[in-house]
Amino acid sequence: MSRLKKMWWDLRDESRALFLELVCGMPTGAGIWLRARVLRHFLGGLGHDTVLKPGLRLTNPERISIGSHCDFARDVFITGGGGVRIGDWVGLGPDVKIWSVNHRFEDPDRPWMLQGWERKEVVIEDDVWLGANVFVMPGAKIGRGAIVSACTVVNRSIPPYAVVGGNPGRIIGWRKRPSRTEGGSGADDAAAGGKEV
Repeated sequence: MSRLKKMWWDLRDESRALFLELVCGMPTGAGIWLRARVLRHFLGGLGHDTVLKPGLRLTNPERISIGSHCDFARDVFITGGGGVRIGDWVGLGPDVKIWSVNHRFEDPDRPWMLQGWERKEVVIEDDVWLGANVFVMPGAKIGRGAIVSACTVVNRSIPPYAVVGGNPGRIIGWRKRPSRTEGGSGADDAAAGGKEV
């Protein structure tokens, strides 16, 4: 009986994954409408007026929450195993990847494939724009109002309103400079261009 039960759960999981794949791959007009209605039953949360374009790929969707007024371009890929929280008014360019899970590899005497997974939540606050092909690593927090330029690898947290680019991502400018009361030190903030994040 347990074998039959396992087969049933495997079939259920495969059917669910296939259904999500079909819904997420539907063309623009009808697909956007359908994703806005269907994905709220699979995701941990989905705000209103969010546009999810075709090619969206999700793992562990129940651990992903997406706010309102977001706009995701084509072929965004989010691994939700460690948890992903995305705020309101967030834009993701084409081919953005957000990883909250990664392979472990610290034991050199054991194959990395046998070392399991590391799960770290990713948080993207309100009013953030991630350009095309940005890669966000597990555990990163992207502060409110930040802009991340195309092809940037975000391997650490980004302060609010920073403009970031490169691999690894570095602060290359500010939309709004941090004040001393927000934890900045004035002179250090002025020299923050080129600071790795």
